[in-house]
Amino acid sequence: MDEQNILKNFGFNFKIERMKKKLSQDKVVELTNFSKTYISNIEGGKHNLSMVNALRLAKIVGKTIEELIEPIN
Repeated sequence: MDEQNILKNFGFNFKIERMKKKLSQDKVVELTNFSKTYISNIEGGKHNLSMVNALRLAKIVGKTIEELIEPIN
């Protein structure tokens, strides 16, 4: 799996899990102090986030980083 696919998978899967938990992007911003643009870019697979930030986001939705980078079905 190449870097671009990892970023796309993480972003898409994070967004799906966020929505399942009924968390808005604004709530994620509140919980993390990340900007809304940063969250939007992550969800769009356009930002290569650090492992620390990936872990923070994964914890918010109750998943592991590994689960969030799984290929999109």
